[in-house]
Amino acid sequence: MSTLVPNTGSTARDHLANERTLLAWVRTSIALIALGIAIAKFSSDENDENAQLTGTIVGSILVVQGSSMILYAQARYHENANRIKDGDFSINTGGINIVLASIVLVGVFSIIIIISTSKWNKV
Repeated sequence: MSTLVPNTGSTARDHLANERTLLAWVRTSIALIALGIAIAKFSSDENDENAQLTGTIVGSILVVQGSSMILYAQARYHENANRIKDGDFSINTGGINIVLASIVLVGVFSIIIIISTSKWNKV
C-alpha cells in the first residue's frame, strides 16, 4: 500500500531517508533477537543449571528488547511519514532516550544475572 504525495522540495528524499532509518532499526532489532536466541541455545549446558538459567534469561531479555525496538521503529516511521507529509518535523528526543535507557538497563541487568549465577560466587 502506498500514498502518492507531490514531490516538492525534498519530499521524496525525506521519505526515502525515513524508510532507510526504519530498515536500520529493523536490522539492529533482528541482530538483537538473533543474539538472544544464540545465547539461549548455546548456553544450554546439561551439566550446569546456572549457565542454562543465565543464558535463558539473558537471551529472553535480548529477544524482548529486539521485538520492542521493532514496534518502536514502526511507530516512529509512521509518525515521521505523517509529519513529512504535513510539512513539519520535530526532533524526537523522548523516544530515543527511552530506547537508550532500556538498552543500558538490559546491559546492567544482564551483568547482574551473569555475576550472580557465575561459578566464581561459589568459591
